[in-house]
Amino acid sequence: MRRNAVRSALFGFWLLVAGGVAAQQSSAPYTFEWEVVAVDSIPGMTTVRLYAKLVNPTDYLTSISGWDDMVGIIETTTSFYQDPDGWVTANDNNPLIFDLLPSLRYDSWVTIGIESMAVGLEGEIPVGLFPAETEYWVDEFESGGNLVMDIDGAWYVTVGGANGIAGEDLRVLVGQFTTDGVISGVLNLQVFSEGVASADFMDDVYAITIPTFDPALAVGMEDAASRGTWGIRLEENGVAHRVESPCRWERLDATGRIVEAGMSLDGRFQTSGGGIVRVWLENGGAPLCRSIPWR
Repeated sequence: MRRNAVRSALFGFWLLVAGGVAAQQSSAPYTFEWEVVAVDSIPGMTTVRLYAKLVNPTDYLTSISGWDDMVGIIETTTSFYQDPDGWVTANDNNPLIFDLLPSLRYDSWVTIGIESMAVGLEGEIPVGLFPAETEYWVDEFESGGNLVMDIDGAWYVTVGGANGIAGEDLRVLVGQFTTDGVISGVLNLQVFSEGVASADFMDDVYAITIPTFDPALAVGMEDAASRGTWGIRLEENGVAHRVESPCRWERLDATGRIVEAGMSLDGRFQTSGGGIVRVWLENGGAPLCRSIPWR
């Protein structure tokens, strides 16, 4: 099988140094989560980043792969934006030129733990690709199509780079994607639990489904790293006025999951991040169905 080529060519060194280590857990404890970078970044499109959510701060994400009997795929119902000056990984991203090439910051790319060129002084290393021939999966993705690793394919960092370490937030960035379509898929993560590799390659590999991302849910979203102080404004007969009455509110992430909720007595409240906010006035009625602007 072609899988043997992946194992021998890409992971052989790790297998050699992993001898005698007990197998890792058999059920997948890892997940993916989305973060919205920008709405209408490229006209009509939304830019999102995909993170692998690990378990321990010392967990190490070393590769993301796919082959014939364990396909890895990230697909959209339309197409992915690929900037003419971009490339398949984040290795060559240079924030210093984003002002000169503003659309480049919204390029679609894959990575492990870095969003721009690796900083050696911080222990980062560039992301590698397998195989070297781009026709296996890179070319289709770079032309705006789906990312499909169904023969041989992987992107990876070797053991020792700081990129793959989960850290205190337990998240490792694995890609950025810009599209106006619905994104879905499944990827095979190779994770060394607590930084220790198993004796058998497959004991560290987990097929993880990517939660569906619908850009329609991102309308009105802002930078997910920011904080928002909200004040409810309603329009009646074309005149906007502030509501100063009790209300319940919820903040949803890009997948529609409720991540924060609370109660306000005066129509003002603060959230800890970006997202879609819906509000119910305590005196009744359906929730407000439009996003409320940041204050």
